[in-house]
Amino acid sequence: MEKTYGVIGMKCDGCAKTVTEKLSAVKGVEKVVVDLDKKQATVTGKPWTLSLKRALKGTKFALGKEI
Repeated sequence: MEKTYGVIGMKCDGCAKTVTEKLSAVKGVEKVVVDLDKKQATVTGKPWTLSLKRALKGTKFALGKEI
């Protein structure tokens, strides 16, 4: 299953790398592709959306609505 979410707070390649690493560590995630220009993250797998949001807690980023 593939879902795309908006990501709030991304401004540079380092931001995109951090978001990729945090989301990739969530149980059930198979693949993460972050698009800095569109400020989106596409997640492949079967993670819970709440788990993805929690993965970014404590960072300057937040997962937005599913697109």
